[in-house]
Amino acid sequence: NNPMVFGVKVQLNSLRSSMVAMRTHLLHPKLLRKIFALYGWAARWMLYLHENGSCRSSHVLRAVPEYFVSDMANLYILMNRFEPIMLRSQPMENVMRIIVTMMDQKILKNSHLRGTLPDVLTLALPVGAIASPDHMLVTKSFFTKNLIPRLLGLYVEIEFGENQFYGKFHTRYTISQILKFLWQHPVYHQSLRQYENTKIIRFVNMLCNDAVWLLDEALKQLEEVRTEQKAINSDQFARLPAYVRHRREAQFVQLQRTTRSQMNLAYASIQMIGFMSQGHRQPFLSKELVNRVAEMINYYINKLNGPQVTSLKFKDPKKFGFRPKALLRELIRIFLNFAQDSVFLNAVASDARSYDPQVFKKAADNLERCEIVSDAEHRKFHVVLERLETLAQKMKREEEALGEVPSKYLDPLMATIMYDPVMLPQSKVVVDRAVIKRHLLNSTTDPFNRSVLHMEDLVEMPEL
Repeated sequence: NNPMVFGVKVQLNSLRSSMVAMRTHLLHPKLLRKIFALYGWAARWMLYLHENGSCRSSHVLRAVPEYFVSDMANLYILMNRFEPIMLRSQPMENVMRIIVTMMDQKILKNSHLRGTLPDVLTLALPVGAIASPDHMLVTKSFFTKNLIPRLLGLYVEIEFGENQFYGKFHTRYTISQILKFLWQHPVYHQSLRQYENTKIIRFVNMLCNDAVWLLDEALKQLEEVRTEQKAINSDQFARLPAYVRHRREAQFVQLQRTTRSQMNLAYASIQMIGFMSQGHRQPFLSKELVNRVAEMINYYINKLNGPQVTSLKFKDPKKFGFRPKALLRELIRIFLNFAQDSVFLNAVASDARSYDPQVFKKAADNLERCEIVSDAEHRKFHVVLERLETLAQKMKREEEALGEVPSKYLDPLMATIMYDPVMLPQSKVVVDRAVIKRHLLNSTTDPFNRSVLHMEDLVEMPEL
């Protein structure tokens, strides 16, 4: 009976009616067909300007306002939400071609806008993203030639753009879903092999950075979940004032949402490492990255099977996106893929922080007891563990025989023996080439004085 409540309800109903009326008008099929035709022609025109190759055309393309691309992207994303059936019935090849073209940093400078383009590209994927040999992304040479360079390039470049910190993870998650579909088709395996080696190493470095950061954050939040669950279920919590309980419960629901999101993003990164490691291991096993990759896999196998695992046991883990068996299965399969190369096994055995033979044996027992992997994979894991123990014992004997190494032969960043020493031109510090190359993948600066440093600036030190 409150007149103010009645007035608010009338106003809400009026706004709702206006919204429905506008939606009915704007989503009228006849109008939408004209809009799709307009953007189809706009895409075709921009493609002509790009592919024509003349100086005049390139000048005209550079003068095209960015909103031509952003409006097109927003339209297709919006239509996927409200009119997906009509959207799927439209010819999309030219639109998808211009979307892929605009992912190039040289053509479109706006990193935020480029970060939204993979969302549009997902609209071209078949329902369920199942393998489709006759799909345009698989049969058209434009896509098979350009998609891998554009997607992997954007994955790296988004790190240095103006996007918000968490925005880059959404873009990279979307890229991972597109790559997951593409990887089902052999033509893209060949495309990846033809991609420039230095660029793919930068991509793999960013992928590993994401996997580590996201998984670490997610596991920390899971520990918070365990602590908060215990607190909420305690008698002391029941005695708190109602408003305090409601606030804590609301915060717990928010924690559930963010943890689930973090776990999904982390799992997508791990999955991408998994499917890429099946047929393209070399970038992961390069001198710059092999130790990093080995340490990452060691650490998480240890985390899921070692004494710390008790901090990850709590009620209803699926609600929080935590699937420990699926995560361990993915890590073990990645481990087995890389274990085919002795350089990876050497890196695993030399990881003093996380490689523990007893924890790895416990992991093998868990794999068998919980039927996490196939029998063949379990047997292969046992064989690898035996090789690792032999390697670790051999390394220990060599280290004891070597004795204390003079500091001038140790890398100042990692305190490891320098096998390929180089000098940094500005700070005059001598470091191991593999260590400084790994640093330069993340930052083109001298770590000792922050001056600009590039790979070609390194000074050889053969006498050392």
